[in-house]
Amino acid sequence: MIPSDIRLYTWVDVEEVLLRISEQGSLPEWIIWVRAYWDGLIDDIYVLPSFRSTARFSSLEIRPEHLILGAKNPFILTQILAALGKTLGVDVVLVDLRAGLSELSTGLLLDPRVYRIFVTTLSGQSISGTARLLELLGERAPSIRDTDPLPAIIISQVPEEFQKTDLLSNPEEKLLESAKSFLGEDLQLLRVITGFVDNLLVLPSMWEDVINRLNRSGIVDAVRPLLDLLPTKPSQTVKESLPTLKSQRETLRDVTKKLVFAETAEAEDFLATIPLRHLASDHRRQVPITVVVGAKGSGKTYTFLQIIRRENWQTFAEDACATQVQVNALICPVLASKNLNLPALQLVGEVQKKTAQALGFAHPHNIQSIRDHIGDFCQLNLHEGQWRERWLDMIAWGVGFQPQKEGAGRALTEYLVEKQKRLLVIIDGLEDLFQNFASDETQQTSLRALLQEVPEWLGQQPGRPLGILIFVRRDMVLAAIRQNAAQMIARYEPYALKWNREEALRLVASVTNLSKIQISTSIEKLQDLREEELTQVLVTLWGKKLGSDSSKEAASARFVIAALSDFRGQIQSRDLVRLLHLAAKESVNDDRWLDRILVPKAIKAALPECSTEKIAEIELENTALKDIFTKLRGLGEEERKIPFTREQLQLSVGEMKILEDNGVVIREKDDYYMPEIFRLGLGFSLKATGHPAVMSLARRAAKQGT
Repeated sequence: MIPSDIRLYTWVDVEEVLLRISEQGSLPEWIIWVRAYWDGLIDDIYVLPSFRSTARFSSLEIRPEHLILGAKNPFILTQILAALGKTLGVDVVLVDLRAGLSELSTGLLLDPRVYRIFVTTLSGQSISGTARLLELLGERAPSIRDTDPLPAIIISQVPEEFQKTDLLSNPEEKLLESAKSFLGEDLQLLRVITGFVDNLLVLPSMWEDVINRLNRSGIVDAVRPLLDLLPTKPSQTVKESLPTLKSQRETLRDVTKKLVFAETAEAEDFLATIPLRHLASDHRRQVPITVVVGAKGSGKTYTFLQIIRRENWQTFAEDACATQVQVNALICPVLASKNLNLPALQLVGEVQKKTAQALGFAHPHNIQSIRDHIGDFCQLNLHEGQWRERWLDMIAWGVGFQPQKEGAGRALTEYLVEKQKRLLVIIDGLEDLFQNFASDETQQTSLRALLQEVPEWLGQQPGRPLGILIFVRRDMVLAAIRQNAAQMIARYEPYALKWNREEALRLVASVTNLSKIQISTSIEKLQDLREEELTQVLVTLWGKKLGSDSSKEAASARFVIAALSDFRGQIQSRDLVRLLHLAAKESVNDDRWLDRILVPKAIKAALPECSTEKIAEIELENTALKDIFTKLRGLGEEERKIPFTREQLQLSVGEMKILEDNGVVIREKDDYYMPEIFRLGLGFSLKATGHPAVMSLARRAAKQGT
């Protein structure tokens, strides 16, 4: 039964609809009648109950099954409800069917045009019944046409303590197996999990009270992804003319080309990611003394440039969303990447000189001079303590304090205290200086002193006048720190440059905004959007799906994230920006897709080059992976098939573990699988025919909790 206050506004029920159709014999006439007599709108919802009164249930002469069985069209009920919804101007017609099959429910369930959503609990009977219904759909009414929507499942009343256990994963697997007959490898059955909420077991009689309980329960947010199943209204799509679309695509292509490699100084705006917000908020009252760890392509150099551009830590921290920042510290770069372009090099030099002058110093050693000093010191066979003193001195020389003088580093902190100044030095580009760090003990000693000894000494100074930010690759940390490397990495984990799904989509939205492409939010509000909201915002960029909204193609946002992620769930910012660049480049002259900037074909076509470039970059920083990749490329075409076994690849147990630890493969029983971002670049193909199983492989990783 419906709440009593809703019943007061409901003048039409299924009984009346069937009676009118039986009397008038045609849809148009009864639709006119419904529109004239129905004023049952409350909270933007029309309610059509089966009966307005239970007293009339037994006297109903014309039942739904009579109408359905007597109709030439077996899906007449779908036609009736669709016509009714269109007449009322609603967005969705939601039909609540009883469990199981009946004459009424069968007409809707077996209509492949209907968005079929199954609700089940974890009880064995409920799971088995739902699984059988899915099998029936696969046999009798699969989603064959491109416009036929895929089913979805809601697993309800799941206690929080069960949500990451076999009590949930096993039933999920059973349902997926039942849906296999009509789900392609790249198609995803949407699954929504709702928690157990005891105050929903007995609902109040008033509509407003029901809504309040639902909003507090979290169920509304949990089922929000179901909205993604529905096609976007034409009014919500891009309506730009083709010339304007071409111009936007060209702008995106040009902007992302500059961003693919962060060694440029042109972009002033930056995205305050979760690690950067942690870095800023944790250092509102004192200068940071921190090691920022990130893989190649994670945005280390880009972040380095954005920090020094601000010239003052307070400015950067506030731009990174920190509040009540009380640290007024000048910023000075001491080391930088060798790959910076001319404008970026000029920016580094200008900030270095400006900071030196503000502190009262005249001649700071430039970046190249510091590099030369490091090269000279590497010839002296120094121990860690001596290296610490050299690093402190080079920091002082880089700021222009007592150039060439030994002991300048220790004296600099005293000078800063005396002058009541604070200074933050920034170091990047260590991979350029220490190219043999994996095997050279001298380079390892130097790195160890910089990463451990220098921060420890700076943290002990009264008043903490001198801070340091060191950008370094993770593999360099592991090579240099022989003991407790994991402990050190864990210490700085909140500031590590990593990208989860939500942050990756936020980056895409930020780049889209930077390219002057209008999205349905402001850059200021971008930080507060959740993954589902970001997905909706990016419909303007790449559409809702990699096809029309009513197609069975994968959702665009999910596909891109899955295609670029490894099996540890890691995604690099450079890979994302590179895909945007390549896809924009291939979309420029497209005249078919006028509702989006990036066209489906271009997005898919960008993946092979993204994969090839990523592998090349990994090989520069990870020699162990490079050796294994070389072996894999040397295999014959028949061996490079997914899934594969260890014996098939002719790799040792240790080599397979390296691949697993780095997210390159995932194991399922005796078979191994490889994500798209590695598969394409290494020349692996799928044993099964059809499209590359991007979403299928992502589901395998999610299943194992990676």
